[in-house]
Amino acid sequence: MKKYILLFLLMLSFSSWSQTLNNYKYVIVPKKFNDFNNENQYRLNTITKFNLEKMGFEAFYEDEEFPKEVITNRCDALIVDVVKGKLLFWTKVNVVFKDCFGKIIYESKEGKSKEKEFKVAYPKALDEAFQSLFAMDYKYKGSKNSISKEIIEESKIVDFVNDENPKSSSNEQNSIVDDNSKILFAHPVKNGYQLFDSVSKLVFKLLKTDVPSLFLAQKGAVCGVVILKQGSWFFEHQENDNVVSEKINIKF
Repeated sequence: MKKYILLFLLMLSFSSWSQTLNNYKYVIVPKKFNDFNNENQYRLNTITKFNLEKMGFEAFYEDEEFPKEVITNRCDALIVDVVKGKLLFWTKVNVVFKDCFGKIIYESKEGKSKEKEFKVAYPKALDEAFQSLFAMDYKYKGSKNSISKEIIEESKIVDFVNDENPKSSSNEQNSIVDDNSKILFAHPVKNGYQLFDSVSKLVFKLLKTDVPSLFLAQKGAVCGVVILKQGSWFFEHQENDNVVSEKINIKF
């Protein structure tokens, strides 16, 4: 039980690090938003990057070279997403900012459009959503945080508890998903890896931290960490306020 409490503290250190946009200088813009099928569909990604820079952020695409600050501490940057609302008679979107663990830090007011063609409606709705962000008058205040050190210390504590308590109770074992039979092949990309299965389907995106045994991880819409413990890799994330630990087999 202790290891899950400590893991929860690790996750909490991610999510409670900052709760305001003004503490962040950098924003990562994906080439494709989760709710859309194609890269830069309806020009939403380029519009988003342009408007973020207009707000005063330093915005860059996920495949661009990151600033040194972000390379050494990925949690210095937010990740932006454009999320679809319920359609009905309107095209609706929100701009959502998430921290390095996937926790929502800020969400714009909903932008909407009645245009019939999506290629017109989505850009108009996005521009309207950004109006509420412009109105907040973003100003980077600077924020000195020690999250990387916290991650290192917490991960060491988790490993120590695992070593001290190799036998888990039956309840704890129910929280572990052993998927070791499926090998995931690591393809290096800038600042991390992409993990593919045997049919070349993308399963995970991993972002490096300054801890070699710890990656920030995304599996579909689920964010968490991939961590090395006792010689095995685990994907760990929160689900309904519980910690789920999924054993994965990575071939680097």
